[in-house]
Amino acid sequence: MQTFYHSILTAAFFICSVFVANFASAQTTYLHQNFEKTTSLINPQPDSGQFSHVILTAPALSYYKFHKGYLELTRTKQDSATGGIIRVLRATPFEPNPETLIIQITLSAESIQGSAVNALYFYVGENFNPVNNSFPGNGLMFSKFAINFTENAWVVKDPETQTLSLPVTLKKPVTLTWVLNNSAEPLPYHLYQDNVEQIAEPATYDLWLDNEIVHKGSPAYPGNAAYSPTKLSNFEIRYRNGQGRIHIHEISIREGKSGIREEEHVVMPNPVSGKLFFVHAKNIELTSIRLTNQNGQNISVKASTLTEDKVQIQPQSTLAAGFYILSFLDKNKRKQSVRLVVE
Repeated sequence: MQTFYHSILTAAFFICSVFVANFASAQTTYLHQNFEKTTSLINPQPDSGQFSHVILTAPALSYYKFHKGYLELTRTKQDSATGGIIRVLRATPFEPNPETLIIQITLSAESIQGSAVNALYFYVGENFNPVNNSFPGNGLMFSKFAINFTENAWVVKDPETQTLSLPVTLKKPVTLTWVLNNSAEPLPYHLYQDNVEQIAEPATYDLWLDNEIVHKGSPAYPGNAAYSPTKLSNFEIRYRNGQGRIHIHEISIREGKSGIREEEHVVMPNPVSGKLFFVHAKNIELTSIRLTNQNGQNISVKASTLTEDKVQIQPQSTLAAGFYILSFLDKNKRKQSVRLVVE
């Protein structure tokens, strides 16, 4: 049963999945990792499941560990000067070079000791140096955002506009969605929660916390940096301030301009309440629907068709908080899987 769970979890997609509006071609995935394995995850010449570098400047005080299902980042000293920093990078350029990116990171703060401004930075740019641990200059940057710690929660900050998200409580997994457009054309995309078309304009980025916008249309190229066609070729998470333990549950970096198949399946709402939710997909075989928890156990559900492309799912008992996999057969008898979270 555990093997079955691992296989469908690998096939599942993000809690807050995004797709773009043009369905002409397959989408390039530059990095996808859900930490179902804990070895061979770092390689200077990475494949699509690997980081190029994970760097510690004070290993006794700031450190990382790959666990089954998450990457743990821990800092035990408040400031970066004495407490060190943790850098998680793709410093090897993405290939083929992207003009647009959709980045999704599912994470939680498991513990925080006190407030800290700019505790974590998330960067996208070019020519990131895995040897030099200084901040990358604006000339290398397409955009960045930060996480601030409060006493018992954290917020996302957009540095270009100084906009803050609503607070996120400890131990609550959420998905950050970062849509970046370095092309000359508007980038249409959808958040699955409302299926309303969004547009990321050229030389801007949109930043979402689950299905809530942090800021839309933020200007890229901080400090009026010069345009570069390779400004989306590197990625970094930098944990550099504050004390606490962060879990990265899943990360996906993929091309924005191509697109996912039109028949992509959607769970709404997501996160779900645990009592009732819906699947938007055409011609699901109701008898094939299976809901599985994190331990690979089947959960009894009642499924009913509301419309041609909408199925209601009602668990026999209220679901406990956590991650679940919904699997089913589509109209072509192909097995499909969708990952969802219960708050």
